[in-house]
Amino acid sequence: ARALSEASCRMDLPSVHIPTPASRELKSICGARDELVEARTKLINNARGWLRTQLWRIRTGAAETFHKRVRAHASSLSNELPAHVERGLQVVESITEHIRAANSQLRLFVKTDATCLALMTVPGVGPITAIRFRAAVDDVSRFSSAHRVQSYLGLTPGECSSSERQRRTGITKAGPTAPRRMLVQSAWAAFRKHPNEPMVKWAMKIAERRGKFIAIIALARKLAGILYALWRDGTTYRSERGATG
Repeated sequence: ARALSEASCRMDLPSVHIPTPASRELKSICGARDELVEARTKLINNARGWLRTQLWRIRTGAAETFHKRVRAHASSLSNELPAHVERGLQVVESITEHIRAANSQLRLFVKTDATCLALMTVPGVGPITAIRFRAAVDDVSRFSSAHRVQSYLGLTPGECSSSERQRRTGITKAGPTAPRRMLVQSAWAAFRKHPNEPMVKWAMKIAERRGKFIAIIALARKLAGILYALWRDGTTYRSERGATG
């Protein structure tokens, strides 16, 4: 113990960030919502498996309306759903109500949080992504540059080099998984819905050379840098200053 104490006094050891209570609370709320969404997805997939055995093809729609569409299709055929399928649909309906309540809670938070409102001005970034990014970074001053944030979120390429051989790998996927996943989803949303944005045009050029999936990861990495800069500078997104290179 004495040796460790002396070493800590003599060496410039890096400090470990302790998340604030607000950050931990946001992560807990988002995590609970994710668990509800995952449970509903499993139940829907189970019901879809039964539908395939009956050769039923229900009309497409959102997960929120799945139980209604299944029941409407059964009613149109004058058939009753088996008890085990109906039980699953009832749970799906109940979980959907809880997910709506969780979404309302998160929307209420972003309406009163200036940082999240600024982050949501970026195309493709919604309340969940803004909250996840805010909770993960927690204190924007602990990062000296956008590249450090991107590395912290595991969105930078890895390296597997030896001697004179240099080899780049895929992204490291280090750090928190949830914000990285949300940034990728936001990149897909921006890529599909905002094709005229400078950063999306930049990603499209990458897609032409290296494929769409690599372009989406590159766009997600750029989104992380943009969100960091907006938070650091206290500004909102302006397309004329969008990343083009």
